[in-house]
Amino acid sequence: MPATRMMIARRAGVSVATVDRVLRDDASVRAETAARVRQALADLRDDRASRGRPPKAAAFRIAFVLPQINSRFLDQVERDIALSASFFREHRIIPSFYRCDFSSQRDTSRFGEQAAGYDALVLVPLDYPWVGRLIEELSDASVPVVTAFSDLPGSRRAAYVGVDNRIAGRTAGLLMGGFLCTRIGSVAVLSGSSRLHDQVERRTGFSQVLEEDFRNLRGIAEPDFTEDDDGADLAVQGLLARHDDLVGIYVTGGGVRGIAAALQESGDKPRIFLIGHERTADTREQLSGRAIDVILDQDVRGIVHRAGLAAVDFLNDVRGALAIPTPETRIYLRENAHA
Repeated sequence: MPATRMMIARRAGVSVATVDRVLRDDASVRAETAARVRQALADLRDDRASRGRPPKAAAFRIAFVLPQINSRFLDQVERDIALSASFFREHRIIPSFYRCDFSSQRDTSRFGEQAAGYDALVLVPLDYPWVGRLIEELSDASVPVVTAFSDLPGSRRAAYVGVDNRIAGRTAGLLMGGFLCTRIGSVAVLSGSSRLHDQVERRTGFSQVLEEDFRNLRGIAEPDFTEDDDGADLAVQGLLARHDDLVGIYVTGGGVRGIAAALQESGDKPRIFLIGHERTADTREQLSGRAIDVILDQDVRGIVHRAGLAAVDFLNDVRGALAIPTPETRIYLRENAHA
């Protein structure tokens, strides 16, 4: 396997961009830096020439990092990372798993010291300035960061792997408006965290469609919804008390199972249309029993796999590494709940 720009950058202790400039004979690079890069390239060539037989592709140490927040969805992601061990072995990925409290600048900084020892990161980020700086520092150290499921588009992450969450929210808005037809009333949007970009994007897409096509429905934003059953019960009680014209609820992240159970207990489910995310054993049963009307879902394990492969492509300097297909958002109703 020929030396890649990433390998040269690591050996020389410079960025990939600096390697590119040296290989193009850019005169703006300092002479000592250019000499270090050329020496690193020569050393890598010598290493490969002295081995006697073509080496197998290198194995890469990749850290999979999730935020330390209460989320059933992230618990599922964690399980799918663990269940992907054989896939990672097949593709020469040595995975490590971390949970980090990204709400803490100190904890994020400490984690950054550990992360610098990996070849690449797959990260579900929270939108804090110090998380963006973590990604920038790792990029400067030639450690590419691939964001998954939720993006941080203003950062220097190498790529994002996951569904288009704005489109997912717009899809939910079209389904809500289409099923409610000409009914007039309020629709509540429940979100778990304003620090997760996927939640913000889904809220935005949903609201856009209501404004564009369904003026009979009034959107009500309810951010920072607690996903556990107690939080769901309190949320439903509050919504019913404040909005006697409530006709629909859209849950942008986890927690739809608890909302469905609370609506059934209140006796108001038949008049309130409910859309949520995450197809699990519980939500499949609730779809079948009409407690939930629509579930939007994504291929969690497939996205985990694609994110790992994207990181490897960047490390191998694969041409077209940014051409990552966008996974589809799946729609489940009562009729295909168990498909």
